Amino acid sequence: MERKDDSVASLTIRNLDDTLISALKRKAGASARSVEAELRIALKAWADQPAMMQVEAVSQRLQQAIALAENGRASAFSTRPPYSAARLADAIGEDHVTPVAQWIEGIAEPSLSQLKAIAAYCSVSADWLAYGEGTPYLCEYDRIPENAGQGVLWLLDADPQTLKTHLQGLRFIRCAGERGGLLLVKQWADKDLVIRTPYVVSEDTGGGGRSSLRNLTQVWHLLYQVYSECDLAPDLAITSHIASERTYRQLQDGWHNPSALLHDLSSLPWWEDIWDSNEFARSNYWPGWKKLCTDLYEEISDSKSASNIRESIESGEHPLSKEIENAALLGKLDT
Repeated sequence: MERKDDSVASLTIRNLDDTLISALKRKAGASARSVEAELRIALKAWADQPAMMQVEAVSQRLQQAIALAENGRASAFSTRPPYSAARLADAIGEDHVTPVAQWIEGIAEPSLSQLKAIAAYCSVSADWLAYGEGTPYLCEYDRIPENAGQGVLWLLDADPQTLKTHLQGLRFIRCAGERGGLLLVKQWADKDLVIRTPYVVSEDTGGGGRSSLRNLTQVWHLLYQVYSECDLAPDLAITSHIASERTYRQLQDGWHNPSALLHDLSSLPWWEDIWDSNEFARSNYWPGWKKLCTDLYEEISDSKSASNIRESIESGEHPLSKEIENAALLGKLDT
């Protein structure tokens, strides 16, 4: 290839295959065009192909995003009407439905800002919708801080200064398998976040895992106290569930709507009972439940520092409870 100046380029293509040349001549003859004209048309079609492929790929992801969002609409957590081109247009501020319908059909391509707006409305990842990167739903790996106060603020996604949160749903999901892995799902108005954790809610723990599980029960205890008495997040729903191994895997794979999966799970208050000696003896959520709860309770009782934390939570004297109470008195929280 040789470039003669900034405005005009000529191509010198050597060693073309005879079969290719013959094919070009046949196509040119059939179309009553010169070989050069036929080659220009072929090159233009080739150059336009990636753009058309991009439009088609975006269209397919748009259709999938709408289907996934519609699937999640069955959840009691969602109050949105059916997803359609007209409602998408209205949601992202488009005056006419036609462009949106063309995006969905693969006739035209939306801008990046429009794709981000659609992603927010459908509660899917903007990077996935715009670029095809990752999966529609977010799944991360993280640990819950094992200090009770820090753990509660982290779970609630609360601002450490104002103590306010925009979280609307917090779900604890234990795998029904014998090992009892733990997932969290945090839900905001515009997205769900699935969090894989290293915790095992069963007797199948090592020394470090056992210590972490004891600390986690203290976090749950304080979370319940804050949730039920301090009114830190009056519009927040906190639930716990037991999921089959299949559903547990689906929650992690990023390709299934978490709200839809949670909608099909019964709510079982094991997160509220696991630390409460008045409650855990009355229930039996999984094999080994009562022994696990009894052992954890006794282990905390045998530790002076852990039992002091439990007493401060039960009495309402935990520093976080007092901080929330003071914030409410100062009018910083809507309680």
